[in-house]
Amino acid sequence: MIIHVMGASGSGTTTIGNLIADKFGFDILESDFYKWEQTNPPFQKMRSDEESNKILIDKIKSSKNLVIAGSLHSNPIAFEYIDIIFYLFAPTPVRMARIEKRDVDSGRNSRLAGGEVEKEYLEFLWWAENYDVLGFEGRSRKSQQYVMKNCKNAKTYMIDTDRPIEQIMQEITKILENNFKEKHTFIKNTQDTQKIV
Repeated sequence: MIIHVMGASGSGTTTIGNLIADKFGFDILESDFYKWEQTNPPFQKMRSDEESNKILIDKIKSSKNLVIAGSLHSNPIAFEYIDIIFYLFAPTPVRMARIEKRDVDSGRNSRLAGGEVEKEYLEFLWWAENYDVLGFEGRSRKSQQYVMKNCKNAKTYMIDTDRPIEQIMQEITKILENNFKEKHTFIKNTQDTQKIV
């Protein structure tokens, strides 16, 4: 089974993706890895689409069960493999507060760094805050709607993440258990799903 956890920055894709992988014993692949070269500091150079696609497909083919967390809008080669999509959403102020806290907790304190670090961080905040109105040029509502529309084999569930993590995981666990047979085999059943169109 291939699960794609998606949503705006700050909606919880990394956290929820890792919790699903830990709970059910899935492998996990995050967009921070397959879209960006691993540099220090991070997010300095994006991988080419060709390289990103190769990482994705190699991991999909080598994993019996996999969580892909982040965004797939520039990797349509992976669409046909997705079985379940969890689209995470939370109010913009909630997401932005999480992003700011994450930056401080990591020790980066980008707002106080000055220079290019602060500039790039403020640009990222603008991009994250404008998720709902941006076009296809990045991680946006429009680009992720495109993913959901074109993952033809996937069942899509909308997950509200503005609530305790325990409640979120209870809902996701129930959904997944309804889609499992023995050994995590995916069931193509007729259960209703909530889809974004």
